Amino acid sequence: MERKKIAVCITGYDIEYEMDVVHGVADSCKRLGVDLFVYFNPTRKPQRGIDLVISETILNGEMSVYKLIDYDNTDGIIIFGESLLGEETYYDIAAKAREHGIPLINIDDMEHKEEKRIVLSNKYAMASVVEHLITVHGLTKIDFISGFKDNNIQSEERLEAYKATLTRHGIPVEEDRIYYGEFWRKAVECTEEILKKPELPQAIVCANDTMSFFCMDCLKEHGIRIPEDIIVTGFDSLRDADDYVPKPTTVRRATYESGGVAVEMLLKMMDGWVPDDITYVDSVLKLGQSCGCVPIIRQDGFNYDQKYSYYNDFKEFTRYLLDMNMDFSNVEDSSHLFDGLYRGTQIFKLKKLYVCISADIEKSQHKINIDEDIEPWSVPETMVSMFMLNHDVPVGYEFPTKQLIPDGLHDENEPSLFVFAPLYFKDLFLGYMAGVPSTIDLEGDLLATWLTSISNNTGSFYMNNKLQKALGELEMLNLHDALTGLYNRRGLKKYEDEFLRRAIREKTYLSVICADVDGLKLINDEYGHEEGDVAITTCSGTLLDIFPDDSICVRTGGDEFLILAHVSSETEPDELIAQVYSRIDSYNAEQRTPYKLGCSCGHITLIPDANTQLGALKSEADSRMYIEKHRRKTIRKF
Repeated sequence: MERKKIAVCITGYDIEYEMDVVHGVADSCKRLGVDLFVYFNPTRKPQRGIDLVISETILNGEMSVYKLIDYDNTDGIIIFGESLLGEETYYDIAAKAREHGIPLINIDDMEHKEEKRIVLSNKYAMASVVEHLITVHGLTKIDFISGFKDNNIQSEERLEAYKATLTRHGIPVEEDRIYYGEFWRKAVECTEEILKKPELPQAIVCANDTMSFFCMDCLKEHGIRIPEDIIVTGFDSLRDADDYVPKPTTVRRATYESGGVAVEMLLKMMDGWVPDDITYVDSVLKLGQSCGCVPIIRQDGFNYDQKYSYYNDFKEFTRYLLDMNMDFSNVEDSSHLFDGLYRGTQIFKLKKLYVCISADIEKSQHKINIDEDIEPWSVPETMVSMFMLNHDVPVGYEFPTKQLIPDGLHDENEPSLFVFAPLYFKDLFLGYMAGVPSTIDLEGDLLATWLTSISNNTGSFYMNNKLQKALGELEMLNLHDALTGLYNRRGLKKYEDEFLRRAIREKTYLSVICADVDGLKLINDEYGHEEGDVAITTCSGTLLDIFPDDSICVRTGGDEFLILAHVSSETEPDELIAQVYSRIDSYNAEQRTPYKLGCSCGHITLIPDANTQLGALKSEADSRMYIEKHRRKTIRKF
């Protein structure tokens, strides 16, 4: 009888509570004889409150791994909807699951309520902590450091449980005992505020472990003893808590157990059972040293040895990564492109590894415009196996993408476990890596770095091959800027003298215009270089559209442009520059970007003669452009 197959869709291999769920899923699948396929993207979703914008390229590249799911050969899906980078990806997976009649369980996602969900009860968990402080320790003066103040379901549920538990015991809820640490370092500020009170609380309950660490660090700095002077508790039972002294009393959310529950629910749903919309899995109170229920035992040398060993492992990985990158840079033939991965497979303890590259890319790498021939983010019908680790598939073997790996996903002797991660570069889906791990733990941060480096090096190799073979386009590549399509300095040098001679010969006005993108550094710093490129290309496209067709438009530097134009009068350039400003104002009015785009222009226009020097005209136009930039900046301040 063929085994059932479950797919797990997850972000990251370093987000602790999610990986605990996957542990539970993997163990249950192995026990129940179910094949498990884990699809993950290594880039984690930014935490709320952190001003980080993920570019469209990264978003599309990371989400491409989920396009590999074979819905015709998948019996159940477990998804972490709230963690996925792309909102549309969640809805796409859910819609396709419904279309194919595949049961789907969404774990610990408070945002998407359309599918059957497993919820790890925040209310019960937090209530158990506060209940312990009241009933066991007899406390009544309990402060609370919550997460985010508004529009965060986890914060609201944990705070509500704190209030409800106090009320149930007849303890008044005092708003001045509630602070908002935003699940992170802001807990230090909250603790400082607590210490300013004329009367200190008996306990501080933190809405997660991370805030409890920051809180206790702050208390220690002020000479406050834990738990003798103030009890502190956490929430989540992070692994980091095992190394902290005093180890916090906390709540172990039943993440591992929920993975097992999800598998059992899916198997019953495959037989027609319909569960409730929400299945709650209760958490477990985990007593620690920070409330006094567990004696404090000071760390001995073992913990230092552990940290020293980890430090050495990290140094070894860094050295290996540098060597691997060097290996990539020296490869001339794609059959040896991934030879540098063998040491990495040992570091991550992989039993098997396949590197599957798009046949459209591998088989067409010597064509001139392979990146233009392939639709962005499209998944090809066939892949090429490019790496051998504990399997017999030769490098260069082509197979249908739907198979995922070339020699079969199923093991006759035991349930299969495969993990899949995307490889991408610019707007191209390069392929994916498919591995059989010896353990579900793969050192997430290091794994993400490894995969990103492999993606970038792979993309660079194929793109460099394309450039080396594109002899027919060499002239264009030599004279034009790749990002904007404008001439570069070489193109300017080739054509500028004749442009000047024509103006002298025909006795027409020659205008030299310098332009510059306003605030590009700020755009790059705040929104990333992808958005910086958008600003550059938008400005360059505007200049190209508005100045006469026979103009020489040049990108002379990162955000600097030069235009040589034949015009009919000395004032015509002013009219054209006004059109540039108007076009950009219209672009901003449409709110296409989270920032205001700007461009400053300066020009010098004259009828040249034999004594005219273009170098002098460029310098003057550049000076006038900077005067104009200063003027526009001054205006914007008011």
